[in-house]
Amino acid sequence: MSTTEYAAPESLAWRGHDLLGALRAGAHWLEQHAELINALNVFPVPDGDTGTNMSLTMSGAVQDIEADPSCAVVADKVRYWATMRGRGNSGIILSQVLRGLSLGMAGHETIDGKILADALAQASATAYKAVMKPIEGTMLTVIRETSEAARISAESGADVHGVLSAAVAGADASVERTPELLKTLRDAGVVDSGGKGLAILFEGMRRYAFGESLESGVEAIAAPAMSFDDIHGPDDFGYCTNFIIKGQNMAFEQFRADVAAMGESTVIVGDDELIKVHIHMLDPGSVLSYALGYGALTGVEITNMDMQRENLHTRAQSTQATAQAAQLEDDAPEMIGQVGVVAVVLGEGFRKIFRSLNVGKVITGEQLMNPSAEELLAAIEQLPQQDVIILPNNSNVIMTARQAAELSAKRVAIVPTRTIPQGIAAMFGYNFQADLDENSQAMTETSTQVSTAEITTAVRDATVDGVEVRAGQLIGMVDGDMVAANETHSKVYDALMQAMDLPNRELVTVYYGKDTAPADAEALAAYIQQQNPVASVEVQAGGQGLYDYIIAAE
Repeated sequence: MSTTEYAAPESLAWRGHDLLGALRAGAHWLEQHAELINALNVFPVPDGDTGTNMSLTMSGAVQDIEADPSCAVVADKVRYWATMRGRGNSGIILSQVLRGLSLGMAGHETIDGKILADALAQASATAYKAVMKPIEGTMLTVIRETSEAARISAESGADVHGVLSAAVAGADASVERTPELLKTLRDAGVVDSGGKGLAILFEGMRRYAFGESLESGVEAIAAPAMSFDDIHGPDDFGYCTNFIIKGQNMAFEQFRADVAAMGESTVIVGDDELIKVHIHMLDPGSVLSYALGYGALTGVEITNMDMQRENLHTRAQSTQATAQAAQLEDDAPEMIGQVGVVAVVLGEGFRKIFRSLNVGKVITGEQLMNPSAEELLAAIEQLPQQDVIILPNNSNVIMTARQAAELSAKRVAIVPTRTIPQGIAAMFGYNFQADLDENSQAMTETSTQVSTAEITTAVRDATVDGVEVRAGQLIGMVDGDMVAANETHSKVYDALMQAMDLPNRELVTVYYGKDTAPADAEALAAYIQQQNPVASVEVQAGGQGLYDYIIAAE
């Protein structure tokens, strides 16, 4: 975004274009500070992703919005795209904050200080409701105390500018207090990363209000467009057509049924005012002409899939092309069983494993595994089954999976797997002839029968779960808890084996990462075998980034 988009508002009462400018400014400021937020991860591991998730959620929320005179309309559109594009726990909570802002601004063409403060109060209430077990000292505390500071300012007669200034001051103070409320933050020596992200977002909005610079000098993260890119199957041909329709009182269900009959691999999401379409067809003009009868078209993208596939083949020797071809394979789900399965994984090896277990859609990531709700929804809709189970395989994906399930017209159940080995174990509980409820129950039960260890290198000093960690040490976690940190690898391995109760396990599988030598993995497996001669110890390529090993014990 260019800085020209961030001209300060001309009046004290904001209209829709002012609100949109402020939210875009907040997104831009957040992008530039994403890595700073990532570094606040409680665990000293290299996959801190709160800043990335919040930035991608916020950027995705504002990128497809056109200016409108009404604050209510702008807030509602931002709410919609934030819901679609939220990713990770922090991104999903941020989407609920934006949802609350939309509720608080409903019916208001313009906003003043009081309306903004009321909307922030609604944002706090909505965010708290979205979390099953709210914990103080997190971004929930920060949005609540931000709204309280805004309320006090508004009661004194402050305008939007004054309320925003008070909100930022309240957010900053709240962030600094988070370690006092949450021991894990205090032990790690950091403030809450999600709360810091909110404070930075509001600071960007405040800078917009006062016409201050929005260039921090810090390079922003690369924020990819949240679109239905690269979801073509190997047998697809013709034109991949994407577009957005904007209108009023559009008959969404009728439109969805009519367009679905026009082509293949159709994904249609939206409501009676905004509809997003992805479809494969030989004549894209026909669907565009039909859509014009409903409203105005925007974001039209048409790709010749035959040419695209030919280009992919010319790069088949490169690593990137190999990964793309693997993704193409994943996007041709077969009708196997009454219930379709979507799994989120990290690494090429794990992708192959889940595909071998007849998972219909596998969403992969190179470094992080945090798909947006929109991406999960696209995977759900592409499965031929009307009943679908999602395996998040990461605690940071569960909230996103639930949001995607609410957006889908299909029956969707979440088996709350928190690790990739739990997802693999869940698939052994899958029954091709069972229905959704039976499979969900059985898969949840089998997923709990595996213990997972993760081994990586600490990126900073910290104290977590009573374990003192120094940057550069090998660290080991078991089922999300820090267990050991040491320069001597065998000491970490011994602590992990004790925590996993390996002497009483029957099967141990060592999944090694993409940067780990197979010989080193075999050596670790041999070491584990020595400690438990009775167990069956296997070695498989997981291909995951960041983690040298992921170990499953059953």
